[in-house]
Amino acid sequence: MKPVAISAPSFNRRRFLQLAALTAAVGLGGCSRGGSVPTLRASPEILPSVWRRGLPAPWRFAALSGSTPLQDPWPVPTDLLALADGWLSQVSPERLQVIAAEPLISRLGPAGQRFLSDLPSIWRNLLLPVAFSPWVMLIRREGKIGPEPAAGWGALLDPAFKGRLLLPSSPRLLVSIAERMEDPDALRCLRAAALSFDDRFGLNWLLQGDARIAVLPLQRCMAALQRDPRLTALLPEQGGPLHWTLLARPSRTAEPLPQDWVLEAWRQPLLSRLLAQGWIPPLPRDELIAAEARIPRRLRSLVLPPEPVWHRSWLLPPLDSSEVQRLQQLWESSAP
Repeated sequence: MKPVAISAPSFNRRRFLQLAALTAAVGLGGCSRGGSVPTLRASPEILPSVWRRGLPAPWRFAALSGSTPLQDPWPVPTDLLALADGWLSQVSPERLQVIAAEPLISRLGPAGQRFLSDLPSIWRNLLLPVAFSPWVMLIRREGKIGPEPAAGWGALLDPAFKGRLLLPSSPRLLVSIAERMEDPDALRCLRAAALSFDDRFGLNWLLQGDARIAVLPLQRCMAALQRDPRLTALLPEQGGPLHWTLLARPSRTAEPLPQDWVLEAWRQPLLSRLLAQGWIPPLPRDELIAAEARIPRRLRSLVLPPEPVWHRSWLLPPLDSSEVQRLQQLWESSAP
């Protein structure tokens, strides 16, 4: 049998233009669908990679960049934000919507409940606290034992640390620490003793020997504490400021929070791995104690200290304009 010849269809100009328009529309539609993949955005260091990699399909992670990533317009799409509590002052509540995560909020322990209750009312329904980590004093030992927990934050004013003290870049955080010292001139003394104000790269200063003591969130120094015997950390008995990791939903998204993904971080086996990194979900204490096996014994008192230490620790909720003015005046008057 001879093959049947199939003639090519004939195209006139109108038919060609119609087909071209249809093809373009389909292409644009495909691009639109691809761009609407649910997207979580955060600065790269905000979330533990072991948890972030478990983000379920079709969700994807994309890093925020720039010096003011939360002030700038968020890339499209942005369906979920992860941020530290220190960045809340850079975000207007009007850019967010209700977090809609009641099953997760009902699981919060005292620390998480207290965080939400201490927030200004406009923020309470907009945020989900997923973890916290205490700010601690990380000390590089040089021949002598470091200060004891009872020494409190006043240990930062030890003359042995003058000129080799690394402090956080946040004036508000420093003021909150200074206000818990017995010395009424503590803020000025801290500023005068500081080598630099750099919590982002503070660990590097310490490891290189330029600094002897740095104030850092525990989650940023747990790995170094486990591998470098020269380092020790102190969480004072008077407690410390808490560094919170939060989730928020931008006002324009229709995507619900991926609650099962959050639950993965709040239960075994991932819970133990996160605790060992100094990243503490705000769950009831008994659930955390049951998951402490991966935390080195010598570091457990930092990750899970006695309950009164958490009660004496403090939060840094967003400030109103009068509080901002007071902070600015304190800072300016404390210049060394």
